[in-house]
Amino acid sequence: MILNEELELKYILEKGLDEVNLIDVRSPLEYSEDHIPTAVNIPLLDDDERRLVGTCYKQKGPKDARLLGVELVSPKLPEFIRQFLEVKQNNKMTIAYCWRGGLRSNSSAGLVRIAGMQVYVIKGGWKEFRRHVAAFMENFPPELHFINFYGPTGCAKTEILRRLDRSGLNVLDLEKAAAHKGSSFGRVDEPDFKNVTQKNFESKIWHTFYRKGGRLFLVEGESKKIGKVSIPNAVFDRMQSGVSVVADTSLDFRVAFTVENYKPDRYKEEIRESLIRLKRFIGAAKVSELSGMLDRNDYETFTRDMLINYYDPLYLRSIPKKPDYVINYESIEEGAEKLSGIYENVETD
Repeated sequence: MILNEELELKYILEKGLDEVNLIDVRSPLEYSEDHIPTAVNIPLLDDDERRLVGTCYKQKGPKDARLLGVELVSPKLPEFIRQFLEVKQNNKMTIAYCWRGGLRSNSSAGLVRIAGMQVYVIKGGWKEFRRHVAAFMENFPPELHFINFYGPTGCAKTEILRRLDRSGLNVLDLEKAAAHKGSSFGRVDEPDFKNVTQKNFESKIWHTFYRKGGRLFLVEGESKKIGKVSIPNAVFDRMQSGVSVVADTSLDFRVAFTVENYKPDRYKEEIRESLIRLKRFIGAAKVSELSGMLDRNDYETFTRDMLINYYDPLYLRSIPKKPDYVINYESIEEGAEKLSGIYENVETD
């Protein structure tokens, strides 16, 4: 039986994030920048209200800021409690947190308790969780190891890894965490890209290891930077010492998959914008030539040209000189089967 209404983060993590209801009562912007995985956002104050209270605190002091907070929250109180009650319907322990486990989380818990609902708070709030993630990244567990899957652009590495993830193998999906395909056109068809921060990227990485357990993880052989975030140093260093697998597929397969994956018929202008950003690398004349292919809807020629003349030279500079394995395939199913076999062999060694 828990007598204290303030819980240590360690207790919650040991109990299991999926075994509790986590409620983030910070503003929507704070929540989007980073939050504890599985938490839902029921803000005590919205972004504008939080700014008003913050300004009041600086100009008039804490007493007036608290009074303003009460004025802003009071009209919303019935709806605020109703949202908590909806979450509580599964009868799991319900835990609220704010930025540092202070006024907002304790006020929220106190308000909801008026309705007869037991709510706990996290000691230290989100800041305590952030310290936990930072310590994990800095002191990356020595028992965790990687199989790095390399291959030229268009060889369906990400799709193969996601298929193996769905089949139950341990996969660290860095591109999903970054909402970026890891290329110059990587933000195309990635609506979550605008919300990605270094902090929530690291939280997603941490959550993968926390949720899956195990010691061996498949991961795509990436550069350190993916879109606007970077793989934490300790994780990236461990990746470099992992087993290397290189994909060997035909150019025709890669062209067909790339066209299907990037959907140029739907995202032509987004692709053109990314192409223009390459002007300093490939020259204005080449950008104009490739842009003309997009205008003519000649997506296959556009893709083939980009793969041969831009992506492949970059890839050849990054591929391991002596990979541990090379797998040849001409379908996602075949690639997944061969990579799965390597995973099982390495896991049993």
